[in-house]
Amino acid sequence: MTTSRYLDPVTYAATRLPVEQATTLIPDAYRCEEFYRVEQDQVWSRSWVAVGYGCQIPHVGDILLAEVAGQSLILVRNRTGVVNCFHNVCRHRGSRLLHENGNCKVIRCPYHGWGYNLNGELLGTPFFQGLDVPTELENKFAMEPGVAASFCRDDYPLLSVRCETWAGILFVNLDSEAMPLATWLGDLPQRYVRHPLDKLQLVRRKDYTINANWKLVAENFMEYYHLPWGHPELCNISGFDNHYRSQGPGMYTGMCTSPLTNDPNTLLIDLPTYPGINDTESQSAYFVHLFPNLSIWNFPHHLVTLLFRPDGPTRTVESVDMLVHPDALEQPGVEESISRIMNFWCFVNDQDVNLVEGIQHGLQSRAYHGGRMCFKFEEPVHRFQNWLIDMMTGEPRIPSGDEVEEAPILKPARADRILEMT
Repeated sequence: MTTSRYLDPVTYAATRLPVEQATTLIPDAYRCEEFYRVEQDQVWSRSWVAVGYGCQIPHVGDILLAEVAGQSLILVRNRTGVVNCFHNVCRHRGSRLLHENGNCKVIRCPYHGWGYNLNGELLGTPFFQGLDVPTELENKFAMEPGVAASFCRDDYPLLSVRCETWAGILFVNLDSEAMPLATWLGDLPQRYVRHPLDKLQLVRRKDYTINANWKLVAENFMEYYHLPWGHPELCNISGFDNHYRSQGPGMYTGMCTSPLTNDPNTLLIDLPTYPGINDTESQSAYFVHLFPNLSIWNFPHHLVTLLFRPDGPTRTVESVDMLVHPDALEQPGVEESISRIMNFWCFVNDQDVNLVEGIQHGLQSRAYHGGRMCFKFEEPVHRFQNWLIDMMTGEPRIPSGDEVEEAPILKPARADRILEMT
C-alpha cells in the first residue's frame, strides 16, 4: 500500500459505514512504518496533544520538555504566569537548547551562548555584530560599518508553538491554523465544571513502554466490553452493569460508572470527595478519552490519567499519573492511601498492557483484514477510528454527541453510604 492510499478516503470506506455495519480500521494503521510516518504529519502535527500539567511548572522559569510528532518542545512559565511553548532549537545554527527539565532565567544555547528570555525574545548574541564583547576584545571583534547591519535580534525569536490549558493539563498544537482548543474540547469543560480539576496536584507517576501501537492503547481505554474478562477486580469497583455512555460534541469519547461500588476487599478509597461536586458526581466515575493521547479516570476524590505518544508503529511510551486535591494532602496517612490507590490502578493498567500487546501480536497476521465491532459497546471505538480517518484524509470535524444521556441522576447517598465511599 502506497502513501497516497493512506490519504485516500476510499481506503477507509468500510470503516465509514454505520457502526452496526462497519469494519475496523485497516490493520496497516497499527503495524506499517509508512502509515506511521504519514500519521505523524496528518494527525500528531495537527492535533491538540496533551503533554503535561501546569502543576509541574508552578514557578517562573520552570521548564518542561515534551516531544510531539518527533519535535522537541520547551514549555516554560513566564514572569506573568503564562506558559509559553517553543521549538527546542536555537535560531543561530540549530543546536538543541535544553536537554532536561529545570528552571532558568534565560534560555541559553550551549553551542554559542545565544540567550532568549522566557517569552522567546533573543536577548544576546555573544561576539556577533559586536554585541556582548568584553572590553579587552573589542578591537579583535570590531566590524566594518554596515557588515552586519541587516541583522536584527527582533527578527530571531524562538519559534513558538500554540499552547493552551484545560483542567490544569497543558496542550500544544504544531499547526498554527488548527481549530482552537475550546472547539476541540467541545462540551467537556461544561460537563466537569464542578470538578476542581485545575487545582489538582500530581502525586504519583509510573512510566511504561508498551509494545503496541498507540491507537490500541486508546481504543482499549474507551470500551468496557472487555471488563468482565480483562478486569474482574475492577468490576468490583466500577461495575459492568453500571456503565453508561456519556459523550457530547467534542473530540472525545466518554462513559461513566454510576453509582460506584467501593469494595474495600478490592480497593479501599479513603480520600475525601472533591469540594463542590453534586450528589450524582460524588457517587460516579467518568472515563474520557480526548483525541489523540489523553485518557482520564475522573473519580469523586482523585484523578488518574494516561498520557502517551507513539514511539514507532508498534511501540507506545506512556505515563500513568495520579492527581489529588490539595485538601486531601492535609489528611493523616494520605501518603499510604495514595500509594495503595496508585498501586491498584497500575495493577489494572498492567492488565491492559498485556491485552493490547496481545492484540499487536495478532495484528501481525496477514490473514486478518479487519473485524466487526459490537455496536452496543464499541460505538466509541468507531467514533475514534473515524476521527483518525478525518485527520488522515485532511477533513477534521467535530462530531455530535449522543442524543440521549444514558447515565442516571442519583439521589443523595445515605449517610452510611457516604462513609463507605469516602
